[in-house]
Amino acid sequence: MKPTAAAKARRTMLMIEIPRDELACRIAEASIGATRPAGLTVAEAFAQMERIDPGQPERWRRSADAAVRYFHECTNAGRQPS
Repeated sequence: MKPTAAAKARRTMLMIEIPRDELACRIAEASIGATRPAGLTVAEAFAQMERIDPGQPERWRRSADAAVRYFHECTNAGRQPS
């Protein structure tokens, strides 16, 4: 399977790997104004989200992909994101 543009960007941006689900979960937390209870994994948090609103975790993953692509575009253009 060929890596997506977002997957390539996550691997190459500043030579660090950005875990997709962790970034997605943090975006979700910031957006909804809540945080995971201590010790709750991303997989567990997404499982709870899926039970409440099917498809929700995938929407947050797409948001994370968009954020990574944007940062990648900015670093390729030689400017810092604001």
